Amino acid sequence: MNRQHALVVGGTGMLADVSLWLVKKGYVVTVVGRRKEKYHQLLKRIDKPKFLSSIFVDYHQTEQLSEKLSMAVEKNGEFDVVVTWVHSSAPDAIPTIMNVQHSKNYDFFHVKGSSDYFEEDNEFQIPENCNYHEVYLGFKVVGDHTRWLTHQEISEGVKDSIHHKRKQTVVGQLEPWDMRPS
Repeated sequence: MNRQHALVVGGTGMLADVSLWLVKKGYVVTVVGRRKEKYHQLLKRIDKPKFLSSIFVDYHQTEQLSEKLSMAVEKNGEFDVVVTWVHSSAPDAIPTIMNVQHSKNYDFFHVKGSSDYFEEDNEFQIPENCNYHEVYLGFKVVGDHTRWLTHQEISEGVKDSIHHKRKQTVVGQLEPWDMRPS
């Protein structure tokens, strides 16, 4: 059986459950992370570790990121699904990830912070073969207070967005904005 290839940036941390779910769904999953110990912790949680591989790189280092992503594509084929959680301190990371993919149509799920919902459009060009999806992370109202989402809630929202291929998903809520946790 020829498995589809998924890339998960943030796949050993906040999106670890997304990485595990994609393996269970039949993907070969490549995760990008900086720390080997988090990857090894993730491996302990998986039934089929041969379908999970890692790229240890800081995504701020876009030249290294591009090289390592290209190697992952050579090994497992072009990506069918890309899920990214990239901090705004690395504005070149998303375009670098998108530029690794060359011919195959793929789904790109861009996980974004809550304030990004109220900002202008992306400052990067989306390739023609990319089906671009946005997943905004909001907050939860619990009784008379609010809190940020847990990793589990985030992962459930991202998995739901992937499953339904929604163009835009809000996990939790973003309104009223003045109620967000400080």
